[in-house]
Amino acid sequence: MPLALFHGYHYVEGLTVTIAQSALDDGNWLTPHINNLRWIERPTLLSWLIAAMSMPFGHVSPFIARLPIILSLLAGILLVWRALRPVVSAEAAVFGAALFLASPIVMRYYVTSVADIPLAVILFGAFLVWWRSYATGRISLGCWIGIGGLLAIAALLKGPQPVAYFMLGLFAFVALTSTWWQIPGLILAGFLAAIPAGLWYAYVFIPGDQSEWLRYTRLSSHEIALPHPLANAAHFFFEAFPAAFMAIALLLTGASSTPKSVPRHFVLALSCYAFACTLVILFWPADVNPRYILPMVLPLCVLGGLAYDALAEKRAVLVASGICITMVFLGYAAVHSIFDGLITPAYTQSKISGAQIAELVRNAPAPIYRTSWDAGLNEFSYVPFRVTTIGPNAISTIAKPAWIMVPTKDAPAIIAQGKGRIMSRLILERSILLRSE
Repeated sequence: MPLALFHGYHYVEGLTVTIAQSALDDGNWLTPHINNLRWIERPTLLSWLIAAMSMPFGHVSPFIARLPIILSLLAGILLVWRALRPVVSAEAAVFGAALFLASPIVMRYYVTSVADIPLAVILFGAFLVWWRSYATGRISLGCWIGIGGLLAIAALLKGPQPVAYFMLGLFAFVALTSTWWQIPGLILAGFLAAIPAGLWYAYVFIPGDQSEWLRYTRLSSHEIALPHPLANAAHFFFEAFPAAFMAIALLLTGASSTPKSVPRHFVLALSCYAFACTLVILFWPADVNPRYILPMVLPLCVLGGLAYDALAEKRAVLVASGICITMVFLGYAAVHSIFDGLITPAYTQSKISGAQIAELVRNAPAPIYRTSWDAGLNEFSYVPFRVTTIGPNAISTIAKPAWIMVPTKDAPAIIAQGKGRIMSRLILERSILLRSE
């Protein structure tokens, strides 16, 4: 709550917020816009949801922008606990839920208004729907349709690629258990998941968009790079630590000693879901961001909860170590939430800078431009004035006076070209606000 209320916009929260605000201001719902700039790299369900929640107020506030993330975080805790409670002790279920909160990659997005945590939670929810039907020996047509609906929501959050966590994970489970009778249901769920996203891509498409979609999916030739699986594996392990530590401890030392209450194939199903798609990401021939593996964290937390009971007697040192590490991480998160959002300038800088920009514009009214979609992205989210994106070469054609936000690296050349008519007025972290007279 302290972070949600007092933390300034950071990372690319400004992108989510600006798309939502543009939907409110200009009616750009199905075709996302950042003010006047068309933004079609992926569906933006989170921004649409935030815009819908903000309609009674007419503007997007930081708390509303982060409320879906907070609710998703709570839902993730509940899903991990609910997956564990019927098969392990109450302590183990609570420990598994604590592992989710203590994972560094989750901690980074506690109140960050991006789609990664909602996506991971919805995908894991689809997995649990499937597992409960599979464990009872009956997976109905309605179950597959419901799974397809959840996967469709996930595809509208960040595009179809992350849905592979469910599809590849379940296919790996089917192959290892020879339950090929599930393939038609899996195909049906995938087809249903593809329909809404496919309709969105068809609706917004204009010739040339395919290059942007290839770039976003890391399939463009410009994005190709040598894979570095060992470095990725180490990075992923520490981003999912301590859940990864406990899960690996279970798989390497105690999988055979899981309590009899744990259903047959439960550990295998969790492992397939967690690692099948992650293995592909490890070897993906492009730069890989750790947030791509967020869907892996929830099944790791469930495996960590299973480890609590399975290793408590024979490997008590491992369990005790996992508990201590988890408490240290949660303690850090608590201190960070309470103090940094309130007293550390870096966490409120975008809010402060936004207020400074608004004050400058009020004192010297003029149109506001930016020469890059990410120039002043988070800061402009606090500015109650319209911002127009233009190319750097268009600066000479705009009416004067004007305010222009440019990337820091471009500022010296633009100021020099202005021949004394363009001056720097506010220096931000990665951008500079110029005044053209």
